[in-house]
Amino acid sequence: MYQVMIVEDELWIRSAVAEMVEAGGTYEVVAEAGNGEEALELIYNVWPTIVVTDIMMPGQDGLWLAREIFDRQLPVITVILTGYNEFEYARQALRYHVSDFLLKPVLEEELHRALERAQDRMPQFAHLRPFFLAIQHYLDKMTDMAPEELFAGQARLVQRIAEADSLQESEKIVLFKTFSGKMNDSIQAMNPSFQRLTVEGNRPKSIRVHFQQLTEHWQRYYNALFNGEMRQVIRKACEYIQAHYAEDLSVPDMTRRFHISVSQFSVLFKKFTGRSFVNYLNELRIRQAKQLLLEGELKVYEISEKVGFNSLPHFNRVFKKLTGQSPNEYRRAMNV
Repeated sequence: MYQVMIVEDELWIRSAVAEMVEAGGTYEVVAEAGNGEEALELIYNVWPTIVVTDIMMPGQDGLWLAREIFDRQLPVITVILTGYNEFEYARQALRYHVSDFLLKPVLEEELHRALERAQDRMPQFAHLRPFFLAIQHYLDKMTDMAPEELFAGQARLVQRIAEADSLQESEKIVLFKTFSGKMNDSIQAMNPSFQRLTVEGNRPKSIRVHFQQLTEHWQRYYNALFNGEMRQVIRKACEYIQAHYAEDLSVPDMTRRFHISVSQFSVLFKKFTGRSFVNYLNELRIRQAKQLLLEGELKVYEISEKVGFNSLPHFNRVFKKLTGQSPNEYRRAMNV
């Protein structure tokens, strides 16, 4: 199954496109975003194979996102959605190797043809994708590793990239810059005053020293941040989410409430709960939805609203992703 991200600021359009993408069972929507900047951050976490993005959005738009994907040489195929009066603007994205342009409102058949054409371009990234996924896997596990495992894992990953016969030297540099950039981001999340370290040259020794230094900085700042006071902050945040899960919650809302930076909150929340904020919130909402479905008094759309989803299709997708069944299938299975 191919993994797709939808980037669209209008929630109802995003939900409609996601429904069309998943019709037929060949494609799975693994993430949704409301603008280019949010989407780029998510790409580094979920690594979709295809991104379907609107062109005009508040903040960073779809053209910016297509350029970032191209410049960073990410193993992702881009499909752009555009309005008729935006088409000439969207054509600028041709230089960023965009796979397709679709005029809104898009038909399901047209969308699936575009996704099939995007599939045809995937082999060009086949040799790169495992390395990007390995980098992300390491970054995701950093907070769970003992120091010796942290340093050993980093050294193995650097060596794997450096010695890969399937990679050109330019591709190795892209991977090292990606790995370095994400580690710098993680360190700055804990200490905003940290001065970023950049990869100097491509000699094996300088590369090894660079990542050794980054790992040392990460371990030092992480130990300083991981204390009783921060544990209390995340515990209170979890209690707040459990009491207010039906409201429109977001990471920025939580960080303002608990006086912590977005980056620090994301690092610590995952460490203490084992989940991202979105996954934690969705699991809580679906758990409550299952209880309401078993009671049998409310319709599915009423339950969707009651547990905090703004869109019934979004609720259905999240419910099926977490349980393997649609809400109605779950009810029937439970003889409700």
